[in-house]
Amino acid sequence: MKHFLLSLAAACMFCAFAHAQGTFVSPSSDGWQRTPSTQRQAEFPKVNADGAYWFRFQAPATAKDVKLEFAFVEFPAQQDAEGYWNVIAKAPKVGYQLVRWIVDGARIPDPGLEFTFSNGWLSTIEIPSPQDAYYEMRDVPHGDVREHWFFSKIEGKWRRAYVYTPPGYDAQPARHYPVLYLQHGAGENETEWTHTGFAAVIADNLIAEGRIEPLIIVMNNDFVYRPSDNRGRLALADKWNENFEEMFLTEALPDIEAHYRVIPDAAHRAMAGLSLGGMLTGTVGVRHSELFGWLGIFSGGVVSDPALLRKDTVRLIFETCGSEEYPERIEQNVALLKDQGFNAATYVSPGTAHEWQTWRRSLYQFLPLIFR
Repeated sequence: MKHFLLSLAAACMFCAFAHAQGTFVSPSSDGWQRTPSTQRQAEFPKVNADGAYWFRFQAPATAKDVKLEFAFVEFPAQQDAEGYWNVIAKAPKVGYQLVRWIVDGARIPDPGLEFTFSNGWLSTIEIPSPQDAYYEMRDVPHGDVREHWFFSKIEGKWRRAYVYTPPGYDAQPARHYPVLYLQHGAGENETEWTHTGFAAVIADNLIAEGRIEPLIIVMNNDFVYRPSDNRGRLALADKWNENFEEMFLTEALPDIEAHYRVIPDAAHRAMAGLSLGGMLTGTVGVRHSELFGWLGIFSGGVVSDPALLRKDTVRLIFETCGSEEYPERIEQNVALLKDQGFNAATYVSPGTAHEWQTWRRSLYQFLPLIFR
């Protein structure tokens, strides 16, 4: 029913901006401008002051049925006198959204948009969300995001991590910092928490507001493969959890502590992640809670075995999801953890599902709670 209502609403939005039949007639160019996500060599998509988005695409001359998939809602396209296919529509949702053209059943990225890696390279658009201004770039001191390489004996190759260092890191060489190990989901890689999740911008803004102390954020890749591993549907190794655990604890953590000024104790070490990264937090982080005082599981299930948690080291378990996911489950689990004497908290992102807007909000809620 939910998907039916979304489709019905999308159809109504389309009808408000385009003719139902006949050749598409382009509106006046006044008031339309390229979106911030439109790549520099493209003219479309465009947006106007009313928040309507105009997409245009040149399909093969033989195309018969052309639609636009915008935030997982399909809009029928109309052809104009020049042969381009057009859709004008309001965004079904805010935040980071997927855009694809469907040409006679084949899904094609929009060449006018920037590409993002998420289960492959996809064309995406950022829809403004006034209520989520915390991830907007501001005129505040900014930290750096560093591309850090280290050699993994487990994989027999070099691995890359992204490391956020806070404003003033290089100017204060005697200062040491707490560290958050922040993991991505199954569809992403180590770039996504900065490129799509805006983790660095969120941290910069919270530090500038005085709501959190400066910290280091380390973003490793979830996937670890031994030469003998088979890879399944999601490109997971046979023992993906165990592989990650060994790499993370015996290679990644020691390497970070050797090269960055982190405080190497549980009180100053946190682990969190979204989806698959949340599952890793709920397994690896829980099994080794002597190392992590703060655990954040974003849309990655719940702590299923609280008996493994160390009460002397764990200071917070934070479980989140979107309101369209499983809020009752995490609320029940957090209540259980509290009953067992743990400091636990939950956050439910309103109106979102298994998506980046949920995880941006989750990080924004999590950071002010840790290292207190």
